[in-house]
Amino acid sequence: MRAAQYCCAAIYPAREEAFVSEEGADPAAEVADRLWRAYAPYRRGRGTTGDLDAMLAILMLAAFAEEEGQAEDDFVKRWKRASVEAVVGFSPVTDLRGALREAARRPGFPLLWSADLDIDFGSGPDDAAWMTAFVAALGRSPGPGEVAAADVCELLLQRHAEEGALPGGEFYTPRGVADLLVDLAAPRPGDRIMDPACGAGSVLAAAARHLAEQGPVGDNSFEAYAVDRGNVRPAMLNLALHGVSVPQVEPADPAKLLRDRNLGRVDRVLSNPPFNQRIDGWEQRQFIAPPESSAAFAWLQLAWSQLKEGGIAAVVMPARAAWAGGAEALIRREMVARGAVLAVIALPAYLFAGTNVAVHIWVLGRGRRSRPVHRSDSVILVDARGVGRRFPERPRVLSSEDVGHIAERFRLWSETSEEVDEPGFSRSIAYAELIENAGNLDPRSYLGTESGPGGATDLSAVLADFERRNRETSELGAELAQIAGAQDQLAQDGVRRQNLPLKDVVSGETAVAGRPVRLLAGPSGSLIRAKDYVEADGVPVVMPKDITDIGFTVDGIRHISERHAERLDRFRLHRGDVVVARRGDLGRCAVVGEEQQGWVCGTGCFVISPPDTVDSRYLAAFLRSPEAREWLDTHSTGSLALRTISLDVLGTLPVALPDLDTQRSIGEAMVSFDAHERRLLDQLATTRDIRSRALNSFLPR
Repeated sequence: MRAAQYCCAAIYPAREEAFVSEEGADPAAEVADRLWRAYAPYRRGRGTTGDLDAMLAILMLAAFAEEEGQAEDDFVKRWKRASVEAVVGFSPVTDLRGALREAARRPGFPLLWSADLDIDFGSGPDDAAWMTAFVAALGRSPGPGEVAAADVCELLLQRHAEEGALPGGEFYTPRGVADLLVDLAAPRPGDRIMDPACGAGSVLAAAARHLAEQGPVGDNSFEAYAVDRGNVRPAMLNLALHGVSVPQVEPADPAKLLRDRNLGRVDRVLSNPPFNQRIDGWEQRQFIAPPESSAAFAWLQLAWSQLKEGGIAAVVMPARAAWAGGAEALIRREMVARGAVLAVIALPAYLFAGTNVAVHIWVLGRGRRSRPVHRSDSVILVDARGVGRRFPERPRVLSSEDVGHIAERFRLWSETSEEVDEPGFSRSIAYAELIENAGNLDPRSYLGTESGPGGATDLSAVLADFERRNRETSELGAELAQIAGAQDQLAQDGVRRQNLPLKDVVSGETAVAGRPVRLLAGPSGSLIRAKDYVEADGVPVVMPKDITDIGFTVDGIRHISERHAERLDRFRLHRGDVVVARRGDLGRCAVVGEEQQGWVCGTGCFVISPPDTVDSRYLAAFLRSPEAREWLDTHSTGSLALRTISLDVLGTLPVALPDLDTQRSIGEAMVSFDAHERRLLDQLATTRDIRSRALNSFLPR
């Protein structure tokens, strides 16, 4: 199958103004942007669950008609009629459905058609309206050159992720991170490749792109499992568009995979798993059973268990897994002792849509054949937190140069005996040093800024980095002004909204995407007493002092044991929750991201878990607004020095709710302002640090 080379260029006869991305003209980005703009107005006020499936199916149909179809084929005739009628405003749904079923009967169609893959093109007028606009937009030219449908598919997945429209449970893996996972694992033609938590298939799609450069993609075996059942169909379509021959994606059952007697059957495991999701039913363990409340090491052990002798796994992990104590430290030491860990790479924050969590990539190997003889007792650590580029309202992007630089360090370490240490970036660490540091695998612990003669810090390198950050801050400040201008125009145009008490905002639903919808006060003091707190290896408990208007602070945050946290399960935090301080500076709140998933709401805080009709970032911005804070102050009790509010009072707070798209627009703008404030605070701290370092370097030694 040649879907990886499918192009849409010959299908579109007209030319449209070129779209220019940050890195220059990009025809695929132009097509994706045009398709998204055609679709976006129809997202409001309707269920959008099957929209992504339909989009990717339309792309696949267009590609297959262009590549394999003949003018006399019925499915080609129906596709062309759908395209023509969409341009003049007639619904293409009937012809799309018929064309897809006809095409599925043709040899070489990229998917085995079944009832499970019978794409629902919708029956309501809203479904027909967006598909009419989408197909009409697809009928215009992407500009000069050819555009691969696979590239358009990837960009549409990215837009869905940035707009929070992908199924829950698994994050969309951005292309730079996916490419890095693949470059580190380096799959070869003929390999069997697995992703036990494939999401919408972006990591395996990156593997398909990598293998396409060496031969037919269909010669390789891809094994994919989706944690969220809603991702099964998008993943299949995504992989088919990337040239994977008849891809099969199954709902994931990690515990069942571990119980499978046929362990050790794949050459490469590539994955970005939902590392805070629990895995129940551990009947077989590869190292040491991980804590039940944290599945990070469960996923690592699952990946390692699937590898055959000489196999390699590259897995995204939370940063905490590299340094956490307790049972997790024991697992790390056992993995190092068995030679299972080859590398740990620290990546920057803001790589993933909807969260600022910084992650690591762990590279694992199974057996002696996976580990170079000349590196038999060491691990390479890479601190790549400073790479990538950030754009306003968008995640940070790893460039191909960034990916190449990181992967080159690992290749030098694994394939040669050359020196791999690069000050401040990479270092080969002997097992003895790792064990001496209690199995700590956090690159930051081993790759601090080098000192010059006499212990003086290399001030010139620090200043160069400071100047770079100043330039980035200046650029972001200018773009932030544009964002503020757009929001001001929105306000001038007028925003329709309804005013509802907060308790009504969270009423009517009990759960959304596996998380509760609730308005809840934190546990009473009797449930978490002073003697219950443990050292920093436990589960963080959020108190009012740990909340700022630009997020959570972990300086001085208290912890309880994993077992204690399990007893307080109803108070655990979920991604998208808003945690509100009930005393002190009223209105102070923060939105829970991936990093805070599984933490516990402490005494002195409320948790708001909004329904999917309310954007968490907007709700937090509203609670911080002067109007909301004035209302809370007016209805509070206590002294002037320590205001407090009750849950009943908070429930009566009037909340101004515009439509969901407007909420998202405002929420995204506020997130940009918060990020800019954090950057300015970081620069202030850096300025003070430079002042101290400069003084030390100036003093005679």
